[in-house]
Amino acid sequence: FCLATTEPEKLPITILSRCQRFDLHRIATNLIAQQLQSIATKEKLTLAAAAAHAIARGAEGGMRDAESMLDQLVAFCGEKIEEADVLNVFGFSSQQMVADFVGRILRGETADALALLHEQCEAGKDMMKLMSDTIAYLRDLLVFKVKPDALSDEASTETRAVFAEQAPLLETDRVLELIDQFAAAEGRMKWAPNKKLHFEVAVIRAIQTLDQTTLDEVIENLNALRDGNPVAAVAGRGSGSKKADAARPREPTTTKSVANDSGIDVNEIWGKVVAQIKTRRPFIKSWIEEAHPLGASGRNFELGFPQDQQMVMEHLSSRANREFLEALLKEISGREWALKFSLKENLPGKAPAAKSKNAPAIVREALEMFKGEIKT
Repeated sequence: FCLATTEPEKLPITILSRCQRFDLHRIATNLIAQQLQSIATKEKLTLAAAAAHAIARGAEGGMRDAESMLDQLVAFCGEKIEEADVLNVFGFSSQQMVADFVGRILRGETADALALLHEQCEAGKDMMKLMSDTIAYLRDLLVFKVKPDALSDEASTETRAVFAEQAPLLETDRVLELIDQFAAAEGRMKWAPNKKLHFEVAVIRAIQTLDQTTLDEVIENLNALRDGNPVAAVAGRGSGSKKADAARPREPTTTKSVANDSGIDVNEIWGKVVAQIKTRRPFIKSWIEEAHPLGASGRNFELGFPQDQQMVMEHLSSRANREFLEALLKEISGREWALKFSLKENLPGKAPAAKSKNAPAIVREALEMFKGEIKT
């Protein structure tokens, strides 16, 4: 006979010693989708690949559940099944929609993210299921950042391509923070009559979290001060009010472009890059304002920094930021670029905020040390 249990440690040793143990596990999503396609071929059904993956995701690793869902779809939709049929019958949200939703959160687009959430709610989607899908998507994004090949059996080729675009948008610790926040919100939603309200609050808090400076960044700046090194600008996203930005207008660069053999205007391209960064990744905006385009040679795009901004240059030259900037350059100019960073003399630094001119000497010294500004 078969004895099934989720707590084998509670069974007496006299029973365990007479049993042959088999530990069951969830079946990979891609394997379930392939098996569903095989069943559809034998039964002469037309099952779209996206529909098979949607069923596999909904089955959550259970082949029997996936087959039951396929039977229901045949009863409701006939012999031709598309992804939209799966989403409508079971109330799921498409993987593309979840990717778009998370992308808006990562880019800090609060209004657009809430609008998409409202659209899904009006369409009758289950808010608990959408929250679970969001957490699962962030988990997959986290795994992709650590080891891209680990999702070869779980995510489709299209989904992994989206992961490759979104992974450079934020660091691993930020993804962990988002997962923790959404998981906590999911726990509250289970007992709340208005689940959409808690979901909206979670989205707003998540975006605000991306705006904040992490403890590691604060410690890094303090260590730099102790060692007598220049302190990089705070990396909190959205730092600096619009009023303060208006008080100190600054062009992306005031230096003359060096001769380049690519026949392009590096100042124009870099200006478009800076404009995009302010909306798509504003937490590095204060750093990017210290960069000056020096020229282009071959596929190299050269950026210069003032001598006292070495730490800013090191932050921007990290793998994640470099890949993001190179991808943005390719998107704007239509060609591949490799960024080159260097420290240069006689490059102008960031203009001081207008309100700091009348501040006491000790305040001005602190503003210069921490690359800050006075807000009112």
